Amino acid sequence: MALTERDRLARVERVYSLWGRLPGLYAAGDLLTFMGRPGRIRAAAVERLRLREGDTVLEVGCGTGRNFRHLQRAIGAEGRLVGFDYSGEMLAAANRLCRRRGWRNVTLVQGDAAALDVGEGGFDGVLSVLAMSVIPDHRQALERCRDVLRPGGVLSVCDARLFPERLAFLNPLVRALYTWGAAWDPAKDLPAAIEEVFGNVEVEDLNLGSFFIATAVKEERSAP
Repeated sequence: MALTERDRLARVERVYSLWGRLPGLYAAGDLLTFMGRPGRIRAAAVERLRLREGDTVLEVGCGTGRNFRHLQRAIGAEGRLVGFDYSGEMLAAANRLCRRRGWRNVTLVQGDAAALDVGEGGFDGVLSVLAMSVIPDHRQALERCRDVLRPGGVLSVCDARLFPERLAFLNPLVRALYTWGAAWDPAKDLPAAIEEVFGNVEVEDLNLGSFFIATAVKEERSAP
């Protein structure tokens, strides 16, 4: 029997409430997930936002704050960072990180990304790393990302997919491991969904095709 959206959300909550209580183990898993390149790939996803000091940025599915240091480096102390996540436990871990680092320009918001209640049209960039493939209604979440961006603002989605061609024999193991441990849904074609919502997308393949960074720009409104 197919899972309902409520069932999928409950599954996401169960998985990430566990990781939120074990942030050290969650961080250690980065090495496996990113094939030894977590810092480089996370930084690259942030770079694609083309942020400047003083900008306002939203991270959807911010988790324990694994990308915050890269975002802080981009926007500086005068910028503003909003971290959004469905899991209260993950946000609690992110809050502890912010207190340790002394980051006073971070606001943490809990909720469903398909609703994404963070205001309208004020963000210079929206980042999502390993989250869109988990969000049950990813299409609605992408539409909300578009809505909250200012015209000319950039969306950067970094996510995983199954191995292509010669490494495809690993896919049953990858699917089982990350479906169980991350509530991952590899069936989602995120670049195609981004292009449908934004009308444009650029895709960079990484890690032998098992990772990608997809970027899109919210187009300027035409004059009436």
